[in-house]
Amino acid sequence: MMLKKYLPILSIALLSVYTLKAQEFNFQVKVVNPQVKLADPKLFQSMETALRELVNNNKWTEDVFELNERIEGTIQLTIKDELSTNSFKGQLSISASRPIYGTDQSTPIFAHLDAEITFGYEQFQPLQFVQNSFGDNLTATMAYYLYVILGYDYDTFSPSGGEPYWQRAQDIYTTVPSGAKAEWQGKELGNQNRYWFVENLLSPRLKNFRLGMYEYHRLGLDNAYKDMNLSKNAIMQCLEHIDEAQQTYPNTRAIRTFAATKTEELINIFKNAPSDQKARFIQIMSRLDPANSSKFNEVGF
Repeated sequence: MMLKKYLPILSIALLSVYTLKAQEFNFQVKVVNPQVKLADPKLFQSMETALRELVNNNKWTEDVFELNERIEGTIQLTIKDELSTNSFKGQLSISASRPIYGTDQSTPIFAHLDAEITFGYEQFQPLQFVQNSFGDNLTATMAYYLYVILGYDYDTFSPSGGEPYWQRAQDIYTTVPSGAKAEWQGKELGNQNRYWFVENLLSPRLKNFRLGMYEYHRLGLDNAYKDMNLSKNAIMQCLEHIDEAQQTYPNTRAIRTFAATKTEELINIFKNAPSDQKARFIQIMSRLDPANSSKFNEVGF
């Protein structure tokens, strides 16, 4: 078990020195270059390897993760435009999930498409992240999202547990040179850009959202193997808190990401819920994600 996350439920046996330890992430990484004409295709193989090693081979926290507790996920970097033989524009698709305690299943905690990342890369160039220092935009952007994911993950295990990692993501933004900040601020995205995403997560106005993440995962899903009814009640309490957060701080990326990430899982959870819970579920989710309001009716009545 992750020692700092699960200490209250650890047994002495789990502290055995023989237990295998692992890095925090176990991600599948893919670089896709469908229309590249200038660059050597081997450069993208090198880029893919460097990204995979950056994500999976670095230590991103001070905690101990067991092999079966790693955050699983996928990263796909799609090259959209060549600016030169070693400079590119692309988009970054990232999804992540964490294990559900007491089961062999996992639950999605983050899914996002960053539509614009501009960066340079030389073949065989390692990607090395140094805290409080800007090396290159690809490394900084990737480290930013890894800390965002860690923030989500830790918030699911303890109330506001993700605070230090979202703070680190915000700190990365402060190291970005002024000439590169336009992409991070993304004015055309309004409050949906990288800067505002973490600002939202750290805002006191999203306190109930973050409490909801803990209720959903630690009190809800992690206890489902013991009592599914109590689990549903905890998840419904989560939705109530996120609904309150939406009214306090509307249209934040955090809440939009939650709705997009959890829709299918939530529908499956509430298909067998009492009719009053189904009705309340549909009501709340239709406010959180009005574009998909018809989808929530799949829970039935």
